[in-house]
Amino acid sequence: MHPNQSTHVSQLRQAEGSGATTLEVTVMSFGYKEGPPPLTNMVFDVRFLKNPFWIAELRPLSGLDQPVQDYVVKQALATEFLDSLLILLNSVLPRFAELELTDFSIAFGCTGGQHRSVAIVEALAQRIASAFPHFKVVRRHRELRADGSEVPAGFRDEAGIAIETRLPVDRVQEREGSRHAPTTDKRDSMGAGGD
Repeated sequence: MHPNQSTHVSQLRQAEGSGATTLEVTVMSFGYKEGPPPLTNMVFDVRFLKNPFWIAELRPLSGLDQPVQDYVVKQALATEFLDSLLILLNSVLPRFAELELTDFSIAFGCTGGQHRSVAIVEALAQRIASAFPHFKVVRRHRELRADGSEVPAGFRDEAGIAIETRLPVDRVQEREGSRHAPTTDKRDSMGAGGD
């Protein structure tokens, strides 16, 4: 635990008892070739990580699958990146809660939104849920369906999101009312070879 986090956590636990609003933290993946990044508080491009798309046995899988998660998250650069992000979020998230803001969102993009960004979202959402048990953590994968398969271009809910998944932790919940619906957004026509 980061030294500043323990102070913020105890202050937030005291605030919780007084009926304070719980901060909802949305951690989202997306693919750059499927459209522009979603509107969020923070956006990170994770195309600097090695791409599982180029490993034949990993290509048909997604970042929801353990072999892809292992390949992505066990890279030294991914570990350093996640550690640095958690240090940053240990400062930022408590401040959002102190200001009684209700939502914070962070998005991660890779080429196709199938492997790297999904694996990073899964890992970071778990870390946030562990570090801040009093926050509601929501994972969203714009380019995936609930079963982990790719969403055809053009099928999104009213906010442009194709999926919401629930972490296997009681305090981590889905956003209500998400439905797949066609949108009229234009897709980037980047070439093949993405994840």
